[in-house]
Amino acid sequence: MWEPLWRAAEETGKPLVMHQGTGHDMIFYRGWGSATTNLLTTQSLAARATALLSCGGVLERFPTLHVVLVEVNVGWMAWTMSTLDEYYQAHQGWSKPILQELPSHYIRRQIHATFQQDPVGIHNIPLTGADCMLWGNDYPHPESTYPNSNKVLDEVLRGVPEDVALQIVGGNAERLFGFSPDVRATRP
Repeated sequence: MWEPLWRAAEETGKPLVMHQGTGHDMIFYRGWGSATTNLLTTQSLAARATALLSCGGVLERFPTLHVVLVEVNVGWMAWTMSTLDEYYQAHQGWSKPILQELPSHYIRRQIHATFQQDPVGIHNIPLTGADCMLWGNDYPHPESTYPNSNKVLDEVLRGVPEDVALQIVGGNAERLFGFSPDVRATRP
């Protein structure tokens, strides 16, 4: 029943964007430790959505469809790719549909996520590539990196080649959303 949605989204040439917790109550637990645990649990829905899209064949059937998962960090992507590949291969006899490639192939090609400060995600670039990463400062929320965004970027991107850093902080968004290169060069 979702095929018309995937087709229409792919035809727009723009990515589908899903914010953490979309479609779910963000309160899973109550009591001590629940605030932080609820945030982690909500972000874990990104891995589940990614599994359904890749292992369910949606990304294979719609190869130019891209999905951007917002405010979920990116460190989980390497684990998700590895784990889904392992499980998919281990259960070849009853896993449906049969994919032409491993789930990680589709994830690497079509799933993207935003982050603020995620040194694990940056460390995992050799596993995931940088195409999946979009940096955002989350302004005006209280947990935003603003007004210290430049300092945060200098720290989290330390050692990352400049071309890759530029891709993460603007180039990927420019490519995915079709922004004019002039937008990236514009300063308020």
